Amino acid sequence: MNVAKIGLAIGAMLLTSHVLHAQEYKIQVSNSASTELELKDFIGELTVTGYNGNEIIVAGSDGTSLPDKARGLKRVYPGGKDNTGAGLFQTKTDNKISLECLLPMGHEGSYTLKVPNNLKLTIDRKCGQGDQVNVSGMTSEVDITNCQDITLNNVSGPLVLNSISGEIKVVFAQVNKDKPINIASISGDIDVTIPASTPMSLEMSNLSGNMFSDFDIPSQKKEDMRRVGGGSIQATINGGGVPIKLHNISGNIYLRKG
Repeated sequence: MNVAKIGLAIGAMLLTSHVLHAQEYKIQVSNSASTELELKDFIGELTVTGYNGNEIIVAGSDGTSLPDKARGLKRVYPGGKDNTGAGLFQTKTDNKISLECLLPMGHEGSYTLKVPNNLKLTIDRKCGQGDQVNVSGMTSEVDITNCQDITLNNVSGPLVLNSISGEIKVVFAQVNKDKPINIASISGDIDVTIPASTPMSLEMSNLSGNMFSDFDIPSQKKEDMRRVGGGSIQATINGGGVPIKLHNISGNIYLRKG
C-alpha cells in the first residue's frame, strides 16, 4: 500500500470515528407561535434554520471521538442526564420545550437545528460557552442572549437581541408589527437591514460610537449613509409604526434600507 492510500485509509478511520459520535434527535411539535423552543448553554457555533414543518431536528457533535474502552458505555455529564442521545437534556412543559446542552466549557462542538419557522425561539448562552449564533427563516419571535456574534437572516420578528462583545447583524424579510424590536450590544456593531417601506417608531442611542442610516431621519447632512453621531435620537419613519430600539455602548449602529 503506497503513502497516498495509507493517508486515505487513516482519513476514513478518523471520519468514521467522528461520525459515530455525531448524533441526530427529533421532536414532534406544533408549528405555531404558541409553541416555544428554548436552547440553553449550547457550546460552539449554533445554527438554527426555520422551515415549514412540524419537527425540531437537532444534529450535533461534541468534537471528540469515542474511546475504544468506552464502547457499550454511556457518557456521563456533570450537568445532568442526556435523555436525547445528543448531549442534551430535554424538558417539556405545556407548549414549551427546553433543550439544555450538557457539554462542559472547554469542549469543542457545534449544533445545527432545523425548526418549525413559526414557533417562538429563545437562545440563552453564558460567556465562555458559545461562539457565533446564526438564525434564518424564522417568522415569529426570536429572543437571543449571547456574548459573541449574532447573525439573523430572512426573519420577521419580533426580536430581542443582546450581545456583550459580538456584532449583531439582522436582515429582515418583512416586519411583524405585533411587538417591539429591541437590539442591544456593548462593544460590537449593530447592523440592521429592514424593508424601506416599513412604518416604524425608531429609537437609536449610542455612548461612544456613531450611528449611520440611509432612511430619512430628520437631522444632519444628506449623505448615502447619514452619520448621526453619538447620543440618542427618536424618529418617526413612514408615518410611524412598530417600535424599534437600537442601543449600543462602544460600537457603531447601521440602519439600512432593504
